[in-house]
Amino acid sequence: MRLFREKARPEAETIAAFWQWWATARDDVAAAIDAGTVPELADEIGRRVHAINADLQWELGPGDTSAHALAVTPGGQAEIRAVAARWLAAAPPADETWSYRSVRAADPSTFESTIELNGHQLELADIRYGLTVNEQNRQIDVVCYHSAFAGLPDDIRGQITFLTLDWALGEDDVEIWIGEITWTVVEPAHSRTPAELRKAVNTVAAGEDSWVLMRGERKGRPILATAASPLRPARWPRFDLHVPIKLPYQRYNEGRLPVDESLAALRGFEDELSAAVSTNGALVAHETGNRLRTLHFYVDSQTNARAELESRLPHWLEGRASAAVRLDPSFEQVQHLMH
Repeated sequence: MRLFREKARPEAETIAAFWQWWATARDDVAAAIDAGTVPELADEIGRRVHAINADLQWELGPGDTSAHALAVTPGGQAEIRAVAARWLAAAPPADETWSYRSVRAADPSTFESTIELNGHQLELADIRYGLTVNEQNRQIDVVCYHSAFAGLPDDIRGQITFLTLDWALGEDDVEIWIGEITWTVVEPAHSRTPAELRKAVNTVAAGEDSWVLMRGERKGRPILATAASPLRPARWPRFDLHVPIKLPYQRYNEGRLPVDESLAALRGFEDELSAAVSTNGALVAHETGNRLRTLHFYVDSQTNARAELESRLPHWLEGRASAAVRLDPSFEQVQHLMH
């Protein structure tokens, strides 16, 4: 009988161990793909991936610019998205044989096939989408249509809608750039093919980064909020730790919003903190009202970004700066600012 459980190895150590093993195994895996003998290596690949996190999923497939691609993904679980992203960040450069990804990629070739769900068959080439582009929020609302939808249960229509969006765009682009998702039994006006949807998303994604200003009231006093657009956790997959920095200020107007020297100090301190986290974190939103500004930083919990932020809090001179830190891979703490 074992009296003590084996201590889990640090994530950084298991990721490094995976890539050390991969350097010796990659040629064998490529040869197995060509020979059709991948099942013989599946247990070993799975063991190495699950040593990082037992809930990670993996798959092999063709690469976009390489012969093969290895994907290690969170399988739709936001809680481990950052783990997969850190695995990818440690990957070697792609080459002619191998490339790597931490999300399921688009698969446009699927639309040349027929799908069967619960006994219902559909020609995927006939899928169409109605699109509404929200330029301010940099998102596209989608309504999915297929001529066979009229004879299908609503849950099957929905399942087909989400599957085809993943095949058309890849799971990350669906989460980041697609807003409301619905389906219909009536073909939308100016309906688009999956390829045309892909083109529309590429256009939105290529736009300049922007922020959305929101106004409201809290206890009868004005509150202002600014958020990156679109505010979606998949834009920052490694950043799983919420560091909300609260900064009281001393100069304010009748609405208790900052003015003059306080406003300038807040802006300067924001720049200082953003520079401190560098590539290991991001400021995704801030809220201001009633003599308090909250800067919503998200950082990589496996780096020193949190420490870099907290070490600078004593530099704030207009009151006591504070931060109540918590793991939040789904960005639940800023969900009220998503649009």
